[in-house]
Amino acid sequence: MRAQRLTEGLLLAATFVFDDLRPGYVAFAMLAMQAISPLASPVALLWMAFDRHLPANRLGNLYYDARGARGAAVVSSTVLAISLALVRWSSVPMLGRILLAAPTASCILSAVVGFCLGCGHYVLGRDLLARAGLMRRTPEGASDVDVEG
Repeated sequence: MRAQRLTEGLLLAATFVFDDLRPGYVAFAMLAMQAISPLASPVALLWMAFDRHLPANRLGNLYYDARGARGAAVVSSTVLAISLALVRWSSVPMLGRILLAAPTASCILSAVVGFCLGCGHYVLGRDLLARAGLMRRTPEGASDVDVEG
């Protein structure tokens, strides 16, 4: 997962350095595939080509509950799509570049430090919706972030 995020972060940083949107499109595709399934990401597919063993479903398994990572990928993909569209077709491309900085920083932080900003926002939003009664919590009643009123 960290290799995937580092690759995405470097591709997004390359859009700033080279002033070219094509690496951003590749990063968007990688994030969109990860939103479908964590095992559909190119880095995971490459890893599975060498190691076909998937650990049993338990809390130590990275792909046991991937809703946080998938939710973060959806959030990042949405922000990335909006920012790339603003840079390409808007009369204010600087706004798109400012928005592009958020997924870039999130991917690099996730790879280097292990802090996934998108996962935190996804889990917080999920718990707030569950507390309001608009969404059911996870089946086992687990709560990653407890929001007390």
